[in-house]
Amino acid sequence: MRKFLLALAVGLLAASLAAPAYAADFKYTGYFRVRGITSDDMDRNKLTHDGLQYYDSLVRPRFTSTSEGGKLWGIYELDLTDGNHIFGATGTGDQAVAVNRWLFDFAVPGTTLRMRVGRTDYTDPTNEIFDSIGVHRQDGAALYGKLFGPVDLSAFTTKLNDRAGAADATHGASDDDNYYVALKWTVSPNIALTPWVALSRRNTDNAAASTGYELYYLALHAQAKVGIMDLVVQAIFESGDAAQPTAARRLAGDRDVDMEAWAFMVRSWFTFGNLKLGAYLTVLTGDDDQVTATGNTQQQKDRRLSRFVFPTSSGYLEGPNILTGRRFSTITANQGGLAGSGNTTSNRTGTGDGRAAQLNGLIMPEILAKYQLTPTLGLEGNISFVRSHKKAPDVGATLTGAAAAATTYDNNKNFWTAFELGFRWNIYKELEMRAQASYLAVGDYGQVQGGVAKDDAWGIYYEFAYIW
Repeated sequence: MRKFLLALAVGLLAASLAAPAYAADFKYTGYFRVRGITSDDMDRNKLTHDGLQYYDSLVRPRFTSTSEGGKLWGIYELDLTDGNHIFGATGTGDQAVAVNRWLFDFAVPGTTLRMRVGRTDYTDPTNEIFDSIGVHRQDGAALYGKLFGPVDLSAFTTKLNDRAGAADATHGASDDDNYYVALKWTVSPNIALTPWVALSRRNTDNAAASTGYELYYLALHAQAKVGIMDLVVQAIFESGDAAQPTAARRLAGDRDVDMEAWAFMVRSWFTFGNLKLGAYLTVLTGDDDQVTATGNTQQQKDRRLSRFVFPTSSGYLEGPNILTGRRFSTITANQGGLAGSGNTTSNRTGTGDGRAAQLNGLIMPEILAKYQLTPTLGLEGNISFVRSHKKAPDVGATLTGAAAAATTYDNNKNFWTAFELGFRWNIYKELEMRAQASYLAVGDYGQVQGGVAKDDAWGIYYEFAYIW
């Protein structure tokens, strides 16, 4: 028996040496996080004090394979709790396993381009319009890399909803897609220009209850480094149809709502040794029409929408953390709708969809600072002046004028001024602790005419992250 086993082992070894080697390099990494928030008056309502005390955790293991000398690689990344496990949730509803990201990426033979397919991040140059913070990972395909000389290509399409059949638990009532093409021209080692175009569309069935749209984006992104200054500027023109009514609504008199909106973004940093000072400006146009409180695709009196609308299932704006939840901790915007939290103002895109609780367009200059106190401890803060581009839209029930029950709002456009201060501490190379406090000096935007004034708000958030 021993001779037989020895012969079998020798045979298997010989066969393995003779067979082609298809094995890939394998790597296991991950992201474990525990975080919390304490806040009060996040609805800016002076009549209530609806505070929030909330904690959650995230367990996200990642498996990466690489083969063919780096020509081919893939990622399979799980969420072991199907998102965030909420502390105090005793049930099993959030104990499922979900896929956060999967993809494979390969070099296109005979070219300098690469192709990527899967559920992952597909972004614009700022990562703010088509964002990359992980909230909007989508199924799609991309082609990217050096096209020729100083020009790089980035193109992708994402599938948001597949109208493969009648609306049911698997298929929606419409077909939703995003398309994007950009060409980056490296003018010099310190200057680059990236024009890009995009389309976000919903192609509905005429009998469906949902409304179709076609939103076109024409943008120019520029970045430069001059001495101590790092500068990024992006301008976007948005056009198309913000609403394409269903057949039944057309018979009732509805027509397409034309879109014409703008966005302008400046992101600049000045470095003075351990100190960095930032100057930001974000402008998104709003719309001053009366609305029906159904969001940004409602019919309007002039059938024109000038409020900037982000692409479907996209958009995560850089701004004060208590507003957009991106700069320091995503807990504010991601958990804003928790029962009892009262948080009606945190919004990933910064701007709203025609409701008085959220901004109607945005004008937001900011002053930021970062200081590296020690190699492992950094301080940072910002003062953000948050104003709406237009007043809160009045609410009525008709397209021809204000209804008898219409709600009218004050003309004030001052939403609030945010003061934020926090720190990041690298306890170990792979373990980080961060904490930040926000105080909001409230304005009168969204106040009902003759109603009660708004109230200041505050929030504190803290987070441990183990990333390896």
